[in-house]
Amino acid sequence: MTRGLIDWRRALIALPVLAVAAGAAYVLIPRGADASTPRAALVDTPSGAVQKVGVKKGQLSRDFIGVGPDGTSVRLSDLRGKPTIINFWATWCGSCVAELPDLKAVQEEVGAADLNVVAVNAGEDSAAARRFLKTLDAPAFHIGMDPTLIIADAYGVGGLPQSIFVDADGVVRAVYTGQLSKELMQQYVRAASAGTDGPDAPSKIRLITTVAREHTLEVRRASKGAVDLRSKSLRCDESYCAASVIDSLTQIDGVRGVERMLSEDPPRILVTFDEASTSSDRVASGLADALNKLGDPLYSRPLEIVHK
Repeated sequence: MTRGLIDWRRALIALPVLAVAAGAAYVLIPRGADASTPRAALVDTPSGAVQKVGVKKGQLSRDFIGVGPDGTSVRLSDLRGKPTIINFWATWCGSCVAELPDLKAVQEEVGAADLNVVAVNAGEDSAAARRFLKTLDAPAFHIGMDPTLIIADAYGVGGLPQSIFVDADGVVRAVYTGQLSKELMQQYVRAASAGTDGPDAPSKIRLITTVAREHTLEVRRASKGAVDLRSKSLRCDESYCAASVIDSLTQIDGVRGVERMLSEDPPRILVTFDEASTSSDRVASGLADALNKLGDPLYSRPLEIVHK
């Protein structure tokens, strides 16, 4: 399977064959976006119909801002007032490419005035997305590029495609990983439109393409007795939180303080220490070991220390 433009009709034909042959497909695809691709951002979620903010059924959907290849931005909370489908996709994901035309068809059936679709591209550059979107021709879609996977991380997206169905109040009503049938898609839309939870996902073979993530801890010497440490696994969300590990750094002999910049992408911390008692390598190794023991559910491989 190659990255780039994929004929969705061919992919649709191939999926049943793959399902029978493999049961499920887990393909590790390299990712990367050029510097010109607009970056997404997580933002504070405005209060709503429920108090708990998150990405699970019954929670107020986590807010974000995405920017499309044409520079048009969309903020999820601005779309409250009608149901919304958030769909995570990529051009190298065959199930995504086969599913998106059905999302377009369902939105056309309901009417774009009554149903939002936010298509979040996971980890690609604008050029790749633009080529596919031209073929898809879905002008009513809101497009958000997510080159650093900051939105995908917040929503716990481990495989593509993934769809989240949100009601008019911004409450999550269904979450589905894998290619949706058009019929199930319609059921979830009806539930979101009525402000009720969608049905439990049926037991079936799902073709899921894993999202390739680099699991690294970047180590940068900031100044004498200070080291800058950056990693996606320093984040804190509903399913995982590194706060306890960060707090434990102060227990390392010689560490004087920890400054947190966790809202940045990637999250980072600045650790100051007494060079007579410890070193930047010891601090970085201690942090990596603790994060590996904590276990980030988005990664299957151990954290790799990278010196910058």
